[in-house]
Amino acid sequence: MLNIKRAGSLTTLIVVLAGMIFAPNAFADDEDDVLAVIHQYGDLEGDLDAQAEMIRAERVHIVAGQRRSDQAQNLQIQKANAAASEAVNGGKTRIVTSIESPQVAIYGNVAVASFVQVYNYFPHNQPASAGQPTWITLVLVKEGGQWGIAHAHASPAGGN
Repeated sequence: MLNIKRAGSLTTLIVVLAGMIFAPNAFADDEDDVLAVIHQYGDLEGDLDAQAEMIRAERVHIVAGQRRSDQAQNLQIQKANAAASEAVNGGKTRIVTSIESPQVAIYGNVAVASFVQVYNYFPHNQPASAGQPTWITLVLVKEGGQWGIAHAHASPAGGN
């Protein structure tokens, strides 16, 4: 009986130690995955349909003093705005962004990311413009092994 208890305790100890050893690696992999999603989200700024694939249907989007909680309607509005700009400019606007100083915190299957995103606009037949740096906060949820954006908040970066 003593050997069975000792074997059970040893097994428990091994499982706990293995968890302590490998857990940081799991979170490191998640952090790398979240950073990859952030950079892909920025790279797809000019392709709203592809970007929408990264966004959960219930995402709340807060930008320019507006809060939109219907992702399908938000995408429709964004596409209408892009089409109107293209009509005025005579062609598609190319958007190039850079992600600066990302910070990511992982809480199980939820990640909170904060970073500065700098937008550069290249409208067709118009002078290029560099937008103000923008603070972005994303809340991502991992489901089925994939990170999806559940909340996005953008506000102008001011001060330092």
